This record gives sequence, C-alpha cells and structure tokens, in this order.
Amino acid sequence: MRTPHVPSLGHELDGGVKVFRLVAQPVERMLLDGPPAPGSVIERWHKAMGAMEGMDLPKKARLWGFNGSVPGPSIEVVQGDRVRIHVVNELPEATSVHWHGLEIPNVQDGVGGLTQEPILPGRSYTYEFEVTQAGTFMYHSSFNEKKQVGMGLGGFFIAHPADGSRRVDRDFALMLQEWHFLPGNEHVDVTSTDPNWFTINGKAAPSTEMLQAVVGETVRLRFANLSNLHAHPIHLHGVTWRVTGTEGGPIPESAQWPGNTVNVPPGAARDVEFAFRFPGYWHMHCHKLHHVVNAHAPVPMGIMPMGGMTMLFEALDPPGQGGHGGHGAPASHSPTGPSGHGGHEASAPPPPTAPSGHGGN
Repeated sequence: MRTPHVPSLGHELDGGVKVFRLVAQPVERMLLDGPPAPGSVIERWHKAMGAMEGMDLPKKARLWGFNGSVPGPSIEVVQGDRVRIHVVNELPEATSVHWHGLEIPNVQDGVGGLTQEPILPGRSYTYEFEVTQAGTFMYHSSFNEKKQVGMGLGGFFIAHPADGSRRVDRDFALMLQEWHFLPGNEHVDVTSTDPNWFTINGKAAPSTEMLQAVVGETVRLRFANLSNLHAHPIHLHGVTWRVTGTEGGPIPESAQWPGNTVNVPPGAARDVEFAFRFPGYWHMHCHKLHHVVNAHAPVPMGIMPMGGMTMLFEALDPPGQGGHGGHGAPASHSPTGPSGHGGHEASAPPPPTAPSGHGGN
C-alpha cells in the first residue's frame, strides 16, 4: 500500500509484538509548493483552460502532526498482530490518541480524561492491543479534538486480512482534510466553520501527486475523512468502481454497490476498487466544486486553475501497447515534473506477502 506524500511508519519486533513510535509535534507543511513545472501535464492543462495567474502561490502552514508529517505516517499491520504504540508528546498542551474504528479494550481507546490520563507535554504513553479486524481505520487525537484534529493530528491505520485475501495490484490511501487560513497567516484558524483550503494527504493541487496504474490492473483507493465539518463526494472520471469497504471493514461482495462518486463523511472511510478500461489522464476530485479551488477570496470570478482536492490518475497501456501518448506501462510521470512540486514516481505493486504490501482489506 502507498500513501502519496506521507511516509509509512516502521516498526521493531519485541518478541511477537510489533512496536511503533509516534511523536506528536508541531509541523510545518507546504500545502501548495507553487506553480506546476513548465511543460508538466497540469501546467499544460492550466494554460489550455486560460486559468488566472497568481492562484497557485506557495502556501506554507504551521500545523500539528506526528513524526514530522501531516497526516501522520501510515501504520500498517496484519489482522491478528499484537501492537505496542509508544506516543511521545512534544506539543505545548496535553493530548491522547484514539484508534478510530478498532474494537479494543476500553482502557486502550485513547480518550484523554475518560479512559486515560491525558499525555502532558514532555511525557509519553504506551498503548498495546491485538488487532482483530481487517480494514481501513484511522488514528487521531482524542483530547481537545476540535483544535487538535483540526490542526492535523491524525493518520491511517491499515489492517490487512490475515488470510491474504482481497489482494489488488495497486493500493493507495488518501486522507481528506480541510482548513481555514486568514490572509497572510500560516496558522490554521480552528474556530472557523468556513474552510478555504482542501487537501489530499496534506497537499492541494497542483501539488498533489499523479497516481498511476496499468489498464486492466485492479486498483483500490482508500479514502478517509478527518475534516471537522464537510463530507467530500470524490469522483473519478472514466471508471465504474465498487464500494468495497467502510471504516467498519470490508463489505461482503453481495452488498457492494457500483458508482464513480463516493461520499466520505467526516470520521468515515470508504474503499473503492476498479480497473481502467482505457488509457489516458483521468481527473479525480471532490464534487463539491468549491473544494477544488485554492485560497477562496472575494475576487472577480475568472477561470480558476484546478486546486484543492484534485488529483490526476494516469492509466497506462499494458506492456507492448503504446496507444496512450506514445508510451506504455514502464513510463512514470509527476504532474509537475522533476523539480519536486508534485511528489514522487509511482512504484510497482509490492509483494503481496510482505506486511507493507498486503493487498489490504
């Protein structure tokens, strides 16, 4: 599994226990790296649209995250694992960590002040439990949540099936978040109910990574929503997918439903699976269309460049075929070129037997 723009959290083994370390700390995050690189796909797209200049200035944000990342690093385990998670608090106030969607003993649930003493600044706390479920889950602060989750304290917790079922060729995890910034201010305004920045894995377009798959490959997208307020209906052009999972785990095949737009409410996860039939660049975005514009402002409504919760998905021809843009499966692209304004190249699917590359739920 891959979480574009976000690292995976490594672990050590203590006997039969997987040991993880999370550090809650202030984080500086570039939500938007700046204009796309000249000649890149998104730059050509914006030029062809006649998009207004000056709408993709760099945007730095001062947030709270884990291990230097917003969202925090993705935790991946296998159903049946026993895990120990050591949390260190480097924030200026107390915190705690809730394991969202996991059925675990109450004392491990992570509600500061209710099931445990809050973790004071400079202190640490260790959670330990067995993961009995499979699915797409989250972890996030459960102390002063409106502020702390609103500042970015959360990430993915993925539990792969113990029986190795539900494997796919490409598996991506995409965290949806929304923010409000006052003009010229790098600190998120957590009191606002009118967000004006929208991100996928902490990035707004045109700085979101271009995803890739080969026509005919099975693809899973895991969407999770840590926004304080809005649901996000995510739409992908060119495919009909099946909704195969929620934050409650896998959906039986007989109960899955088709579509190409899935609504992801706050606190929810939705897994979808599909295969591209046709090569090309396919647009994926939130269909609340004010969520695909950066830095909302009362300006004359010209042609707005694509921003916010927007990603491109490149479907490549299978090896030996070259119909899409004159290239086939070996090619790899970033929407903004090699300058770093858009993430890294898509990697090949990892071996299905490795914990980091399990086919997932």
